[in-house]
Amino acid sequence: MVKKFIPTLIEKSLYDIDFNALLKDGKRFILSDLDNTLIPYDLEYANDSLKSKIKEIQDLGFTLIIVSNNRKARVHKFSHDLGLKCFHSALKPLNSGLGKALKYIKRTYLKDKKIKEVKKCTITIGDQLMTDVLASNLINLDSILVRPIKKKSEKWYTKLNRVYERFVIKRIKKKAYKVYEEIQAKHEY
Repeated sequence: MVKKFIPTLIEKSLYDIDFNALLKDGKRFILSDLDNTLIPYDLEYANDSLKSKIKEIQDLGFTLIIVSNNRKARVHKFSHDLGLKCFHSALKPLNSGLGKALKYIKRTYLKDKKIKEVKKCTITIGDQLMTDVLASNLINLDSILVRPIKKKSEKWYTKLNRVYERFVIKRIKKKAYKVYEEIQAKHEY
């Protein structure tokens, strides 16, 4: 069961991810969480630094799509400002939102590919084991776990998930100590 919560990669933030390495690995599509992955809960728009990073990622050839559990108004406001496709109310860790995003990629970019091939060139980025990483693993997508940007602004339900995450981290410590050490160093538990 612990394997379902282990990300493919662990980084401190979006800014620490080696996107060139992801390209070499065949990744072309990024399904990113919004809250505390790209911006804190208490902000609505990307700052200049994030706008610059997103442009850099796109200039490398990636297609960035936002897949968030948050409500339509918040997700669309952020995404529209950057010209990004988005999926709101994703219900992660259920496969609803990620599944819709994968179907969109297949329909829009990879019409002749099977969904298994679409998954091979797609990676997710998120700050939670209980939603982002678990959702990715349940549908066999590679994932990157990043440190939450600002825990103080998290909603009550995310704080509840953090309690469950600490329990899962203890299990990872017993079953996969090397992964546990990396999470401790880069994710702040």
